[in-house]
Amino acid sequence: MKASPAGEPHDALLRRAALPADGLADLRATPRGVLWLTADPETGSRRLWQWHDRLEDGRPQALSPEPMDIASRVNGYGGGALACLDEHAIFVEADSQTLHRQPLSGGEARPWWSRHDSRYGGLTPDPQRQRLLAVEESGQGRDARQRLVALDGKRRQVLDTGADFYGAPALSPCGTRLAWVGWDLGDMPWQRSRLRQARLDVQGKLHELTHWEAGAAITQPRFTAANELIVLSDHGGWWQPYRVTGPAESLEIQRLGTRQADHASTPWQLGECQHLWPAVDQGVLMAFEEGAARILLTDDQGREYARVLRDASRLAGLAHADGWLYAITQGARHAARLSRVNLTTRAEETLLGLPTPAHPPLPQTLRAPVADGEHVPAFVYNPSASSARPPPLIVRVHGGPTSACYPVFDPLVHYWTAHGFAVADINPRGSANAGRAYRERLAGEWGRIDVEDVIALTTSLVARGLADPARLFVRGQSAGGFTVLNLLATSTLFRAGASLYGVTDAPHLATRTHRFESGYLDWLLGDTHTQRARSPINRLDAFTTPVIFFQGKRDSVVVPEQTLAMAEALRRRGVPARVMLFEDEGHGIRQPHNRCRLIAAEMHFFLEQGDGQG
Repeated sequence: MKASPAGEPHDALLRRAALPADGLADLRATPRGVLWLTADPETGSRRLWQWHDRLEDGRPQALSPEPMDIASRVNGYGGGALACLDEHAIFVEADSQTLHRQPLSGGEARPWWSRHDSRYGGLTPDPQRQRLLAVEESGQGRDARQRLVALDGKRRQVLDTGADFYGAPALSPCGTRLAWVGWDLGDMPWQRSRLRQARLDVQGKLHELTHWEAGAAITQPRFTAANELIVLSDHGGWWQPYRVTGPAESLEIQRLGTRQADHASTPWQLGECQHLWPAVDQGVLMAFEEGAARILLTDDQGREYARVLRDASRLAGLAHADGWLYAITQGARHAARLSRVNLTTRAEETLLGLPTPAHPPLPQTLRAPVADGEHVPAFVYNPSASSARPPPLIVRVHGGPTSACYPVFDPLVHYWTAHGFAVADINPRGSANAGRAYRERLAGEWGRIDVEDVIALTTSLVARGLADPARLFVRGQSAGGFTVLNLLATSTLFRAGASLYGVTDAPHLATRTHRFESGYLDWLLGDTHTQRARSPINRLDAFTTPVIFFQGKRDSVVVPEQTLAMAEALRRRGVPARVMLFEDEGHGIRQPHNRCRLIAAEMHFFLEQGDGQG
C-alpha cells in the first residue's frame, strides 16, 4: 500500500480526509441526560442518539431508525430539529419535514405532526402545556412565509406573525414568559434584529407583548434559573450578554461581564446555544479569543471565575441537566466530542469523540498587515515532515462569506500536511467572531478586500520563509470560491486554484437565491452594475492561472451550466481549466466517496501544476 510522505498509508489518510470532523449537533437536555444528532460517516444522514448515566454499558445509544435523516429545512440552513418533551424525543424528518415522536426508553418513532408545504425548526419544549414551540416556514422560494407556532401533536396555535423571519423561541423555567428574535427582509440576523417577549397565560396565549430594538443584532435569548431574560446583543460592538428587565415602557438593559469579545457566532442556524444560566448564581458563557472559543463559568453578573474544557476552541452547543454542563466542542487536538463538566467540582469527562490521529497538525496563529493599519488573522499548519526548502502552501478561504474558520482538527488539513503542504486558514475582513466592525468591513467590498487579504497573508508567509513562492495554491468553496476566482483574475501570485461550487455570476445568483439571503448580495456587493463587474464570469480576460472546478450537477445555487461555461471560456483563452461534475450532489459535495474523488483530484492537479513536487 502506498504511503504518504509522513509515513501513514495514503488510502487511510484519504478516507479520513473525506469524513466530517464536526459531525455532532443539536445538543439537548433530557430528564435522563442528553440527546444529540450524529452524522453518519458513510451517508451524511443525521441520526438521533442519547446518553445518560443509567445506560447498562455507559455507551451512547442510537434511538432513531436507519436510514431516517433528521434535519430542519427552515431558511435552507435549518437548526433546532430536535427537542425533548415528556420522556420523548421529537424531531424533524429531513425530507418530509414531518415531526416524529419517539420514547427515550426506545421503541418506534411515529409521526407526530405535519402540515402541507411546511418546514419546522427551532423546536422548544413547553412541558407545562405538553406542547412544542417552533418556527414554521411555509411556501417556496421568495413566497415563503414564517410564523411562531405552538404544536401539541393534534392542534396548531399561531403565536406571532408579522416578522419576515424568526429565531428559535426561549421559554422561562416557570413557563409564563416567552422571548424570541425576529428580523425583516433586507437584513441578515447578524446585521439587525429585534427582541420580542410576552407573558403566557395558562392556555398558552400571549399577553403584554414588548419589544427591544438596538439598531444591531440580538441573538440567543435565554432565561436564567431565576426566570430573568439574558440576550446577546452587539449594539456595543461585540455580541455581549445583557439582562433585560422591566415593563415595556421602561425596559432596563444591563450589560453582564466586562470582556470585549463576541460571545456568539453568526446565527446561520436556529436554536444555537452558546450561553446558559443553570443556577441562580451561575452562568456559562462562550467568548472568542484570537478566533478560538473559550468556555467560561461566571456568576449571575457575568463575572468570570473559571475556564473549563480548555482543549476546546470551537463550541457547537451547550446543555445542562442534574448539575452537569454538557458541551459539543472541537479543538486543535480533537475532532467533535461530547463532554460533560460537574458544575460544582468542575470535574470533566469525555462521553463520545470522533476519531482523531495521535499526532494531528497544530495551528499557529499569525497576522498579516493589510491596508489602513489593519491586520488579517490566519491559522497556519506546517507540513508533517520538515525540509530545507520552504514548503508548498494551500490557502483556504471559508464560505459564507460572513462565517469563520477555527483552530480545530480537520482531517483534510491533516491529509495535506502529511503530503508535505503547509496550510493557511484565513479569516479575511468580513469574517465572524471578531466584532461587528470587522464583520461589517465586507459591506460593499466582497470580491475586493477579501482578495487583498489573501494576497497580503500569502505574501507575508513567503517573506517569513514559511512558503515556497513557486508553489502557492488557493482553494475556496461557495462564497470562498467567489473570492478565489476573483483573486485569480487579479493576481498571478498563485500557481493554481480550486473552486468548489464557487459563485461565478453574482447577478444570476441574486435572482435564484432563497428568501433568507435575498438581500445579502446587495449588502455584500452593491448595485447590479457592481455585481456584474465583480463576477468572475465577466473577468475572463484577466485569467492566466490554471483552475480546477468541482461542481454538483444538482446544484440550484451555482448551476453547473455556469461553471461549465466559465471553464470552457478559459480553455478557449489557453488557460488550463478542468471540471469535475458529481451527478448525485447539489450545492456542496457531501458524500464520502465523492469527497474522496474530489480531494484526490485536487491534490493531483496541484502537484501537476507545481511540477509534481509536494
